[in-house]
Amino acid sequence: MSWRKRAGGWKRDEAEPRIVEALRDVGARTWLLSGRGNPDLLVLFHGVYTPLEIKTGTGKRTKNQLDVPWRLVRTPEEALREIGVTK
Repeated sequence: MSWRKRAGGWKRDEAEPRIVEALRDVGARTWLLSGRGNPDLLVLFHGVYTPLEIKTGTGKRTKNQLDVPWRLVRTPEEALREIGVTK
């Protein structure tokens, strides 16, 4: 399920497919989100929702994302750590 539209030519981060696959492999549900200041991904794992901002390489948060508490992840391992699968 996705609410993300590619309005304005926005692209998804290259790391996103690998991260989503890793999350789904451990049984997490994922939703792709959009909108200024919103996280890229909402993850539900063991009854807990976790918003994640996905960046590739040295990507930085946008101006609209600076004051939000979303966790920034760049790899599947970081995403799994954020939802509590690994330490």
